[in-house]
Amino acid sequence: MESDARQLQPAARISVAGTASRLDPRFKDEVAALYAGPSLTLCCQCGTCSGSCPTVGRMEYSPRRIMHMVLLGMADEVLRSHDIWFCVSCYSCAARCPQGIEIADMMAALRSLSIAKGLARDREATFSSTFLEVLKRHGRMYEPEVLARYFAAEANLGAILKMAPVGLRMFRKGKIGLRPERIENAEELGEIAARITSARSGAGSGGQEP
Repeated sequence: MESDARQLQPAARISVAGTASRLDPRFKDEVAALYAGPSLTLCCQCGTCSGSCPTVGRMEYSPRRIMHMVLLGMADEVLRSHDIWFCVSCYSCAARCPQGIEIADMMAALRSLSIAKGLARDREATFSSTFLEVLKRHGRMYEPEVLARYFAAEANLGAILKMAPVGLRMFRKGKIGLRPERIENAEELGEIAARITSARSGAGSGGQEP
């Protein structure tokens, strides 16, 4: 209850002092180009999204504040933030938003822009790319390959060895297999993934125009 009460408290005002020269009025349009839901400008800053978010306790900027920053044009602050990666796409915010804004989809658009513009922290960008690559290859998720590729890209052999006993126990219980399962027509999913990659590249190049 204490945690819920803390989440529902109004957040402090966002200060733009010293950032006016960096505000990008086109930023919300860049986000909207990768987002198919109702207009972000419909947001009334009621804070329902923040009160509904299960990971808000880990965030520096709550979903409400991130929305506000997007509308203000604080592109650099938003796209460099860890907070856009804490969204687990549970859609509690979207289900309760009085304006019907798909906030989880907006977070996905922000992650795409962050990667496309080279502003994502290395770990997040690496994991996102690894996840998508495995999905393209098999048409479904194969967790051992995701972890192996991710830790290899991070040159983190210690993490692989640490996870090995867990993986072995899961294998013995039949939770994971030695070989990944593939769906029929997996190449079609690869085409969808290629479109996502193309959209990321287009968004990144679009943001660099004068």
